[in-house]
Amino acid sequence: MRFDIKKLKFLLTLPGLDPSGSTGIDDIEGFKYLGGQTNLARVLTDLFSIVITLAFFLSFFWLVWGAFQYMSAGGNKEGLAKARARLTWAIVGLILTVAAFLVAQFTQQIILPKGGSPLI
Repeated sequence: MRFDIKKLKFLLTLPGLDPSGSTGIDDIEGFKYLGGQTNLARVLTDLFSIVITLAFFLSFFWLVWGAFQYMSAGGNKEGLAKARARLTWAIVGLILTVAAFLVAQFTQQIILPKGGSPLI
């Protein structure tokens, strides 16, 4: 089995091709992805960014909800315990989200050269 870099590039290129840039299915170099995303690495990077943003927003919302429950518990021990648990898990979620973001940024700085593009 022979390894062909053109086939690898084709496999990493996403569907949603620009028909004006291609002359046929055999013209791998002519394919262009609409929307500026040209390979799987960039799409996964964008997806990771969306997931991190969503996780941070949900963790922050959970924290605010826990704080509101804590203030409105009014001395009820069961309500205070639920609010403390919600606050604890919201803080854990925020810490994990920030840690995942920092690890991803650190890894990107190590793997990619300055001004480089991911993969191909």
